Amino acid sequence: MFDRVQHSFKSKLPESFWFGVATADHQCEAYVAEYADIQDLWEETRNLTRRQRATDFWHRYGEDIRLTQGMGCKVFRLSLAWARLEPRPGEYNDEAFAHYRQVLETIRAEGMEPLVTLHHYTWPIHVEQRGGSIAGDFPEIFATYANEVATRLGDLVTYWVTFNEPNQLIFGYFKAGDYHMPPGNPPGTSVKEQMGKIRRLIPNLFEAHSRARSAIKAHHPEAKVGANPFLFGLPPLSRWFVDWQVTRLREEDWERQGYRYEDQSFPWPRDVDMVAAMLTVTQERGEQVDFSEVYFVDGLRVLVKQDSELTERSQLAGGAIAVVEKSTAAAAIFSLFPESTNRQVPTLADALQALDRGEVAAVLADEVLLRGAISQSKSPENYRFVGEKLSSEPYAVGVPEGSPFLLEAIDYGVQLFRDTSELNQSCQTHLPHLEGIPGELSQVTRRKVLLLDRELESEATLPLSIPLPQAEPGTRLRKIQDRGYLLAGIRSDVPGMGYYNRETGDYEGLEVDLAHKIAEVIFGDRQKVQFRAMGTQKRLPMLCSPFPWLDRLLQSFSVLSTIFNSNWWNLGMAGKLPEFLCPKGCAHQQDFVGFDYYWGTNVLWPRRILQLSKAAQGLYTKAPVWPGGLYRLLKQHAQWFPGQDIIIVENGCVVEADGVTRLEYIRQHVDQIRRAYAEGVTVKAYLCWAITSNREWGDPFGPNSDFGLYHIDLDSDPHLTRSPTEAVASYQALIQDSKV
Repeated sequence: MFDRVQHSFKSKLPESFWFGVATADHQCEAYVAEYADIQDLWEETRNLTRRQRATDFWHRYGEDIRLTQGMGCKVFRLSLAWARLEPRPGEYNDEAFAHYRQVLETIRAEGMEPLVTLHHYTWPIHVEQRGGSIAGDFPEIFATYANEVATRLGDLVTYWVTFNEPNQLIFGYFKAGDYHMPPGNPPGTSVKEQMGKIRRLIPNLFEAHSRARSAIKAHHPEAKVGANPFLFGLPPLSRWFVDWQVTRLREEDWERQGYRYEDQSFPWPRDVDMVAAMLTVTQERGEQVDFSEVYFVDGLRVLVKQDSELTERSQLAGGAIAVVEKSTAAAAIFSLFPESTNRQVPTLADALQALDRGEVAAVLADEVLLRGAISQSKSPENYRFVGEKLSSEPYAVGVPEGSPFLLEAIDYGVQLFRDTSELNQSCQTHLPHLEGIPGELSQVTRRKVLLLDRELESEATLPLSIPLPQAEPGTRLRKIQDRGYLLAGIRSDVPGMGYYNRETGDYEGLEVDLAHKIAEVIFGDRQKVQFRAMGTQKRLPMLCSPFPWLDRLLQSFSVLSTIFNSNWWNLGMAGKLPEFLCPKGCAHQQDFVGFDYYWGTNVLWPRRILQLSKAAQGLYTKAPVWPGGLYRLLKQHAQWFPGQDIIIVENGCVVEADGVTRLEYIRQHVDQIRRAYAEGVTVKAYLCWAITSNREWGDPFGPNSDFGLYHIDLDSDPHLTRSPTEAVASYQALIQDSKV
């Protein structure tokens, strides 16, 4: 591809250059309830994938350290679990400190240098209960913790990272589609409030870093302290513009940074504001629309004629099965019944007719859809189900992309509908034959943490008043509020979910009840909603822009012109930020330059922009790969920080991204380091993320979240066996071949 053309750079790296690997406490150490951290609470409350045993690094650190040494590495990065070390305010855990001392001694005994991170996206729950990272005394709290660590372990550590990816911590307070990490905000938190919290967070992080660095160096003056912001690769002019914008930022313009992230799309007319029409959440659909929280969980089932000889799923092998076009059943049938012949039809009524005529042996569809269709037939007793559910199909409200205010309002409506008696009542009224379905919602993802006691947050804000306050002018939600009613797309032919009752002249069903609840949240009046009936194939087109690439261009320009995508941490260290963000005395408080680099693009084409946004959402297999972006960042930082060593603290790849395998990805990025070094850039180290498969911050484990040089089947292997991938031998050879 055009933006991945690579060259092999034959220059060698000096013997003093370090190759290494990395890992992090929450991602590799097993969960212990007594030492639960903020991320554990986040994963529990949102029903994300929990770490469980993780890789059991707490007990098997020696094995991983030896595997690292065997590749020829000279540095091993790990993080300390603050929640273990200080389980209660001011109370330190001697046993945990002794354990980490053993880990550090093992690293040194293997001839490697430890690089220690103090804060890797996690902190004790008691710190959050005192106000968290935005509390006025957070810098003091963090510096006290750093001082204790330096006192007890500093003799074994030269290189320190205070905050892992500090620039990403803002997304725990700003809802960029969702809160990507804890602590999150209560529903309905305005952009003004979100930006106010970030306004406190950024200077707090600089202050905390500076004070922690001073504490460490007071004990060990030779210590080298830095941080590692996460950076995307952008075209040179775009990168310059983004960074230049934030250096000129005035305090009175601060809130506008948040508004640029919100509802920036061309005002193309959409047919509806939302779709609640049995729309199953899938990754493919998530690339076209935004999804609310889940309000219902169904599953695919097999329907046959009552007189059919089929009694179990396996008997369908080789038979013909009908599915509706562009449905989840159509997408799943190849994996569920690989030997069967599928017949795709426009509607479920067509599928039942094919079954009645004997043209197919069975119909595959969501259970609630099948039951609704059966109830409309003249002889419902002529059908029966075979086996149990074959899948879990979470239904969510579809919303046009780039409508975060509207999505927030709908999320709140869904949450109230789920968490009060209304969902149960609706199920009892419309779906009495599907008892227990609401209970399955306990297993689906929640977006927000609502259970933390914060000194700075009034509990009176929960629940929010209804209707919600007027949204910001120009946003899609404000336009709906000004219009005076909500346009909701629903099914009209599925009894129980969305059905037009000709006798009463009204729409009825669970999804109709949900739309009324959302109207109540937005307007304070359940009746301020108008319905648009739609079939399966029309659900997404009614939400999507006719020219999505134009929307993405505008959205990208809006996003790229804000602080959120700038290199604000290293700009602060270089003394280039205004003092209201980087307080006086906090600039230049580092002993090496660090950053993480994974993804980038050197062309702002719509497709590549979309890929970059998917990387930000954690869809790593779709992330854009541009090794040249690493070279440009190395050159830029060498200019900003002359004479300081540069450490690439993290760089790595899932099994394959953007058509590039992990071993090729690593080789191409190391080539760029050699290129920069040949041009006089003093790069000190390159650390590959990660030594083994890890738990990736609540994501399901699989190819999209597995960065490990050594693969561990985290879900199925009780022994947690470390199996070398092809990249291990490649990385070892690369280390040997790259040195003088």
